[in-house]
Amino acid sequence: MIRKTHKLFKLLALVLTLAATLYGQTNNFQFVQHDTAYLGSDTLVILHGEIISLTNNTQSISVTRVTNEIDSAWTNSFCVGPACLPPFLNTFTFDLAGLDTAEFTLDTFTHHELGYGSWTIFAVDSSTMEVDSVHISMEVVTVSVDGSIPKPTSFELSRVYPNPTNASVNFDLELEREGDYSIILYALDGREIISRNYHLRSGKNHLQWSLNSLPSGNYIISAIGSGAQISRQLSVIK
Repeated sequence: MIRKTHKLFKLLALVLTLAATLYGQTNNFQFVQHDTAYLGSDTLVILHGEIISLTNNTQSISVTRVTNEIDSAWTNSFCVGPACLPPFLNTFTFDLAGLDTAEFTLDTFTHHELGYGSWTIFAVDSSTMEVDSVHISMEVVTVSVDGSIPKPTSFELSRVYPNPTNASVNFDLELEREGDYSIILYALDGREIISRNYHLRSGKNHLQWSLNSLPSGNYIISAIGSGAQISRQLSVIK
């Protein structure tokens, strides 16, 4: 029997909270993603979120979009606070007033094409270097009308230690099942500094990276696999 098929959007938005501040400071803001799932057939998909101030002081917030993967036919951009950026800009800095809220949207034009896209959005308080992020994976597929959408396999990324570090860093990945994973180190402006691919077994996997060549600064280390991404903040002090 031939079953009818139709084009379907399958979108998963995972909210990933990093180690919120350095050296045990109190959280000064929160990045909240409201749309955790989306089904539809429109050519434009808009996901909504908010950056919420948790302090009385004005903060300078830098928001960076890291495009992990995107279909060649798609275009993607984001709006935050007072501005909507063109697709070729990845970073925007704005002032967030104390106890105020800034709206955020990630806008994807699929142009009716099947494909896959993956983005990580970092928000950074430039005064405290506090970081919060969301990871969004979106797939447009053709499925049966009664097809189901499976949940991604989950995994855990341990704290990064020592942190701060001046030479090497250690971390553990706890996996539900064996698979291929990527570990990427980003600068806070979204630049990819180090990228390594691993085939890891189920259970606990210990990794150690030498960072002797890195200058002092703050970085984001992200583990990507099984349809999910988890990130941690890392400081290098020389």
